[in-house]
Amino acid sequence: MDTKNVKIPPILENMNIAITLHDPESGDVLDVNEQLEELYGYSKEELQAMSVEDYTAPSTKFTQEKAIRRIRAAASGTPQRFEWQIERTNGEYRWVDVHLTQTSLDGDWYVLAEINDVTEYRAREQLLRLLNRVIRHNLRNDMNILVGYADRIKTAIENEQVEEEIETILNIAMDVGTLSESLNQIENVVKSNATQREPTNLRNVVQNHVAQAQNRHPSVDIETNLHTGVWVSADKSLEYAIENAIENAIEHNDQDSPEVTVTATEDFEHDQGRICIADNGPKIPDVEVAVLGDGSKADSTYHGSGVGLWIMKWCVDSLGGELAFETNEPRGNVVKIDLPKIRHSADD
Repeated sequence: MDTKNVKIPPILENMNIAITLHDPESGDVLDVNEQLEELYGYSKEELQAMSVEDYTAPSTKFTQEKAIRRIRAAASGTPQRFEWQIERTNGEYRWVDVHLTQTSLDGDWYVLAEINDVTEYRAREQLLRLLNRVIRHNLRNDMNILVGYADRIKTAIENEQVEEEIETILNIAMDVGTLSESLNQIENVVKSNATQREPTNLRNVVQNHVAQAQNRHPSVDIETNLHTGVWVSADKSLEYAIENAIENAIEHNDQDSPEVTVTATEDFEHDQGRICIADNGPKIPDVEVAVLGDGSKADSTYHGSGVGLWIMKWCVDSLGGELAFETNEPRGNVVKIDLPKIRHSADD
């Protein structure tokens, strides 16, 4: 079967959906339409010379071998549907829904892939799950505790514990207010539009938020190492992510002298801007980090600092970047925010 000149039928070429045509045995890319080239950022010729791993996001385990298995399954008459995170030419990560089916062209069989960008859909779906978890568990439980302490105060007016319990009530009330603000931030991220983004100097935006945090927490030692000339395309999402990362590093720190180090550098190997927030506090629980990578677990009923982590993830995801957590040595956490770098000619 000569596949060199196989083309996507004109009727499909003009559809408002990204399409690739594959060899049913080797899985080779035979043809793509313009929508696919725009979505991936690569030309047909470039894709034909690449393997799936070359444009798969680092956090996604999807190999050429797996792709070929799915293509062969579709060619045998078993349609395949799955979600996959790609890395575009500019370093931006996008989630796509892939539907593989067999198709006949001029008497020969091929595999047709219909590909939709579902990044915003996934974001909205996870938002609903998060809202459900927060409203059904966190807020409800906090208010139950609040009512319980209020009832105890009624019968303990002369008790020495009154002052301590009133303080607990105030703390919980503040936590409820913080959760409400967190939800507002996430909602703003989901509603945001890529056209609202603008060139942003990492040093400047980090510097501003470090200064704000230092004013709120004058006793905390916040060190910085901020490189100049690192620009990314960002909106309010980046500010929310930085603000929550710094506040988490301070508020959840159990040391007498909390230490926080914030850096803004350039990852030359991947052409990205990188922000790191390191602290000397207790390790972020594994369950709170793990749930970020699996939306199906977002309704679990643990109670902790997870909402702040979710905000960071939502914000970084919305900008096409990647959020990672590492252990700081000898103690603490390192939050890494990687974003695709852009060229900018303005003076720093």
